[in-house]
Amino acid sequence: MTVQLFPYINIRLFVSIIGGVQVFDERIALKVRLEQLANSEFRIIQEFQKEREAIFRRLKELDAIDAGKAESSKEIVSMTKIGGLPQERKRRGRRSENLEELRKMAVSILKVQNTPIRGVELQRQIEGETGKKIANMTTFMVGLERENHRVRKLGRGLYIYEYED
Repeated sequence: MTVQLFPYINIRLFVSIIGGVQVFDERIALKVRLEQLANSEFRIIQEFQKEREAIFRRLKELDAIDAGKAESSKEIVSMTKIGGLPQERKRRGRRSENLEELRKMAVSILKVQNTPIRGVELQRQIEGETGKKIANMTTFMVGLERENHRVRKLGRGLYIYEYED
């Protein structure tokens, strides 16, 4: 018996006979399919690695031939780092001057504070000093943490500015 989960994937269900009745175990079939996918992924990754090594080998040969060029194979290798995320992500939406001012104020308050500070207290201080309202403090702080890597959430609404790495 074959079950079609997705348009391109067929899973053969295992049929066993228990007391003269045919019973299929979908869980076993899914586990077998997962193993098959893992094996296929492994083979594909190996093929990519072999191709990448061949390309790097050829680039090194070309660099040896063109020793006068400024770009070296080390630079090429560093440009093609595997698994690295792009350093800069495109931003969605628009940036406002108010947000910049609020974020600078938050960082300055966190720098002065030596101990972790609750998000609610930080929000009160920022709103008190700038006179501007923060609609959603969690979203505001997530954006601030993304922008400034020294600002860290310790947990349950506690934030701190870390001076050392």
